[in-house]
Amino acid sequence: MMSNDNPLAASESFLGGTDVAAWLDRAMPWLIAAYVLAATLAWFTRTFTLHHHWTYPVFRQSFYHLLAHRNLYASDPAQGYDFFKYSPTFALLFAPFALLPSSVGLLVWDIANAVAVLAAVAMVLPRRQAAIAAIVVLPEVFVSAQASQSNGLVAALIVCAFVALERSRLTAAAIAVAVGTAIKIFPLAAVTFALPRSTRWRFGWWIVVAGAVLAALPLGVISWPLLRQQYQWWANIEAVDALARGASAMGLLAGVVPGSWPNWPVQLAGTLVLLAPLVLRPGQWNDARFLRLYLCSLLVYVVLFNHQAERPSYVIAVTGVALWYAMSPRTLWRTLLVLLTLVGLREAPCLLVWIVIQYDLWTFRTAEPAVSDAVAAGSG
Repeated sequence: MMSNDNPLAASESFLGGTDVAAWLDRAMPWLIAAYVLAATLAWFTRTFTLHHHWTYPVFRQSFYHLLAHRNLYASDPAQGYDFFKYSPTFALLFAPFALLPSSVGLLVWDIANAVAVLAAVAMVLPRRQAAIAAIVVLPEVFVSAQASQSNGLVAALIVCAFVALERSRLTAAAIAVAVGTAIKIFPLAAVTFALPRSTRWRFGWWIVVAGAVLAALPLGVISWPLLRQQYQWWANIEAVDALARGASAMGLLAGVVPGSWPNWPVQLAGTLVLLAPLVLRPGQWNDARFLRLYLCSLLVYVVLFNHQAERPSYVIAVTGVALWYAMSPRTLWRTLLVLLTLVGLREAPCLLVWIVIQYDLWTFRTAEPAVSDAVAAGSG
């Protein structure tokens, strides 16, 4: 097995030498074009073919329902069979897309989600590693764009929170977490990125402030009693799916342990496994690569242990898989694991990768503490 000390050199060897490695250094313009093209193709299949769907209309109508002081979480023929399950704040923040003509808004939304993933990957890794990760996650970006869901944006916000904390930008990190939580509740797990930081308590206050401001943002268009009622309606519709399994670890376990059992014990166990290496290995907190491994673990965790996870949700988990793969020595077994996450059966392969990431976190040793940050911030 290749050494963990120089994953860049290992990747160059695996990829066939300096020519491919040099191309990866120059790949970003091509990758931007590929991501935009993937989102545009997904938009085309939903706009000009019979394969329509209701996700984007649900998002779009939520903004107009908010302005009309209607129940955001009630059924509406204009949004098809699906229900809005996001926060009132998300309905308001969707205004830039909802105010555009429907087909144009959908295109901009799909491209924004796709490019957000690429930007996040480029932000957290050196150029060559970022290019590898972006190539790995591109098929999932296309799948997510076909569903026109918010998962690409959620993945990007989690990564942005990590990078902002790494750069001591507490306000930006708090806003990223708060916006992500306003979209889907589980990005709140990103607050754990602050545990190894000396600024963790100040960050906690920023989270409270940012969360309160975003939660109250709809007061610009609706009254306080109605906003409180909207949050109650939101809680009610979320409770309906409390026993759902989804495309999750609980769904996998249900194939072995049938019957009606709550999700929370499995979710609690997953949370403890996630946090254990971070909490119990404070000696590694100053190593940028260790913290990036934890970022990968969290990105996979928030999908695997989400009882509402769907097929398009896996762009978040595969972003974590892609980051892990790009920053690890390239070996055949790692490559096969990554390929398995891209061929249809998402839960089991992603769970296997997550277990390997836990092993990497527990066995991680800082070789050159003074150099790790420089390597992480380098150009590859």
